[in-house]
Parts: sequence; C-alpha cells; structure tokens
Amino acid sequence: MSLKVQKISIVASLVIAMGGTLTFLMTWRNIGFADHFMGAWLSSFALCVLCIAPIGGILSYLVHHLVNAILPRLSSMQRNIVFGLIMAIIMESVMAVVTTINLHGFLERGAFLNSWTATLMSALPAGIVFSILMSIVIKPKLAAFWAKTA
Repeated sequence: MSLKVQKISIVASLVIAMGGTLTFLMTWRNIGFADHFMGAWLSSFALCVLCIAPIGGILSYLVHHLVNAILPRLSSMQRNIVFGLIMAIIMESVMAVVTTINLHGFLERGAFLNSWTATLMSALPAGIVFSILMSIVIKPKLAAFWAKTA
C-alpha cells in the first residue's frame, strides 16, 4: 500500500470512528432509536464530516499556536490537554449545530438553543475523551509516522 493511501486511510478511520460515534450520540439524543434513526444518523454524520473537516483543520492549527503562545510555561503534556479540551468544545459545538439543524430544521431561537444544548451535552463527554486521547496519544504517533514517511 502506498504511503499516500496509508495516510488517507488513517485519517479516514479516525474521522469515521470519532465522528460516527459523536453524531450517533447526538442523533440518539434528539430522536431516540426511531424507525428513521439510521438515515438521520448517516445524514448528520455526512453533513458533520463536510463541515468539520475544513473547519477542524484550520481551527486546530490556530488553537495549537494560540495555546503555545499563551501558555508557554506549561509542559507539552499540559498544553496538549488544554488544546484537546478547547478543540473538543469547539468541534462538538459545531457538530451540535449541524446535527440540530439537520434533524429539526431552523427552529425558533429558544427551541434551537434548548435542542442544541441537549445535543452538545449528549456527546461532549465522549468528545472530550476523544480529543484528549487524540492530542496526547494519537497526534504524537501520527506526527512520528508522518515524519518517518515524509
């Protein structure tokens, strides 16, 4: 398998595992295991992937540099944890907006805020775990892999 295919496969598997799990939780919280759950979940997942991929890459870069600039005295591990927490909150917030709109359309502001909050809170704990694991364990291994194969 070529290196390019390996890199794409690794990133795709991470997106599918994390994004799939988080949108599953968000969809379940919104509609339960209704008859149309699978279709609703898959459409939410697809929309989130389309929104999160470009947003996530840019925000990850910006947040990483911001955390390093603001917190230079923290250890690398501590900065990675802060980075992971910030990214989890940002990414889950965006995913909750996309999922809420996908499942309920554009609601009146109060109803949207209530639904968005419930959606966000349903997946935020898992998102925090994923994000911290990503920043502490997976990101360094990926960086080493990318450097080795460059």
